[in-house]
Amino acid sequence: MDTEPAVTAGAPAPAGQEPLPEPLGAAFLARPAEALAALRESCPVARVRTPAGRTAWLVTRAEDVRAGLLDPRLSLSGGRVPDPGVRRRALDLTLVNYDPPDHTRIRRLATPALTPARMAAHRERIEGAAAELLDAADSARGDGPVELMDAFARPLAFRSLCEVFDVPEEERAALYGPVACLADKTGCTAATVEESVARIDAFVRGKMALRGTAPGDDVVSRVLAAWREQGGASEDEVASLLAMLLLAGFDSTVQAIGMSVVALLDHQDVQRSLRDEPRRIPRAVDELLRWDTPGPFSTKRVALEDIRFGETVVPAGSGVLLSVVAANHDPRCHADPETLDPDRNTASRHLSFGLGPHYCPGSALARLELTVALTSILGRWHRLIPVVPVDELAWGGGYLHRRLAALPVQPCGPT
Repeated sequence: MDTEPAVTAGAPAPAGQEPLPEPLGAAFLARPAEALAALRESCPVARVRTPAGRTAWLVTRAEDVRAGLLDPRLSLSGGRVPDPGVRRRALDLTLVNYDPPDHTRIRRLATPALTPARMAAHRERIEGAAAELLDAADSARGDGPVELMDAFARPLAFRSLCEVFDVPEEERAALYGPVACLADKTGCTAATVEESVARIDAFVRGKMALRGTAPGDDVVSRVLAAWREQGGASEDEVASLLAMLLLAGFDSTVQAIGMSVVALLDHQDVQRSLRDEPRRIPRAVDELLRWDTPGPFSTKRVALEDIRFGETVVPAGSGVLLSVVAANHDPRCHADPETLDPDRNTASRHLSFGLGPHYCPGSALARLELTVALTSILGRWHRLIPVVPVDELAWGGGYLHRRLAALPVQPCGPT
């Protein structure tokens, strides 16, 4: 929530005032870490104007970002508590609309369902899906290129979610449309978005009814079991939790796969070393998540009171952007941060999954999918080269969530 009034983007500063920096434009989408590097070193807590014309305080140093992620005075809800008596559909409110303790009582229902051990049980089927998709891509391409986002990243992320939610094959085609629309609303009409929300709501509540009487070993069953044991949430809140897990696990993983491959296209030596020693890929995943991330900022927060970062006081009521991507490239936290080092011993300290109470609950699944995706791609093809120069790839989305529009790659034989 932004507590400051909107202004016209690009409007001149009032007389006698310096114009606010505007660091989050088109260049930021392509190279966010580069775009924020100078600001991090010269003005680590800066009042800026966003592309929408609003003002916010931008925090860029790792120490400050970590402190902000743990500070309860930085609120996702703006201090408002949702009315429990209002009937809501899934996705009308999600975890990003709650602060602790409400956030905690809802989120804890998902914890038993998403442990690394439970996600690892799905590895074989996700590996099988990856192999099938690469077989299809090879068959379709002949000797030509592969568009990796549509041919591999999107269907792999969706099939992985269907595995952990135990969605039958016959239901998957109908589910993909609303998931894809809500993940990226570009080109979707308001009516289509509304219909997609309704379909996701119906899907989640249908699964809750089914698994309430016939539980299995899927995410829905595990969340319902925790709900029966712990209580503390309404049916609407549980439905929204499940819908959020479904959607949040899709586009972010799609983009993380694409961004990881872009990094390897731009660092052929690293690509070659991981292909030669695939056992290093699980550790390299953390470095690739540090290197680039779909979400350059954590969810925008509001300062409930004056908050000090170093020498700067952010006033109460201000919107605050905690820059994950700038923190991930902060040399105070990661030595030589502009080197992609798959063996970096600080890589696991990246903040791409957040920190503290809002740490990404689906991180274990995301890591598994990235590991399987990269292992499968590098094991299939001897070398990948970009069809479009990496610097010319088209980026969409916005400063809160970047999207790689397409990623055409050319698989090559051994060199």
